[in-house]
Amino acid sequence: MIGNSGAVEALTVRQIEALLDHLPKAPFFVKDSELRYVGANTAMVELCGARHRTDIIGRSASKLFPPALTERFENMDRSVIRSCKPIRDRLELVQSLHGPPAWLLFGRWPVIGVRGKVIGVAAISRNLDAPDRRDPAYARVSRAVEQMQARLAEPFDIRLLARESGVSPAKLERDFVRVFGVSPRRYLIKARLDCAYDLLDTDKSIAEIAHMCGYKDHSEPRRESRRAPGLSHAAI
Repeated sequence: MIGNSGAVEALTVRQIEALLDHLPKAPFFVKDSELRYVGANTAMVELCGARHRTDIIGRSASKLFPPALTERFENMDRSVIRSCKPIRDRLELVQSLHGPPAWLLFGRWPVIGVRGKVIGVAAISRNLDAPDRRDPAYARVSRAVEQMQARLAEPFDIRLLARESGVSPAKLERDFVRVFGVSPRRYLIKARLDCAYDLLDTDKSIAEIAHMCGYKDHSEPRRESRRAPGLSHAAI
């Protein structure tokens, strides 16, 4: 709606759907607190193997995706709702019950109601082009990202990541640039900054946040953000 000041205060789910219908390779959805779809753009409808938006609205992922994938996605949804923290830059091979498999790079964010309570979860993703869906590069990067997220506080070791992925460091570097457009080290800078930003509104001290996110001292996130323009958070 438009406020008296003329500024855009909010968009409805239907308006967002209409906007994002113009992005054919960017599936988008909104779920309520019961994890039922309440909004989806055309790309999401196609990913689900459905014909119309009404085929998925009001349904849960279990009606549209295999059980193992449904459990993984809904666990992420519940984590976002419970923690009120987003999940960013996840890479998944998605197979619907009726559509072809697709590699997606996605993020999930909490939907906040008028009283400040989390009332659902929203997600948008990018459908990654692949001449061959069996291309192992996406699986390698997905595993490497999971390891990096699990070891944010540890020193960066590209050789260890590459060994765990079964390729050379140079090959893993190329895979990251292909998928994310940045090197593994630059991806880690962003992941650490995201982690620090998300912890700012908790009861943890700046020193604790720095340690949890892999920084040597509390001033390092600010220095890091200045060295990586475009990846920084102004609040850090």
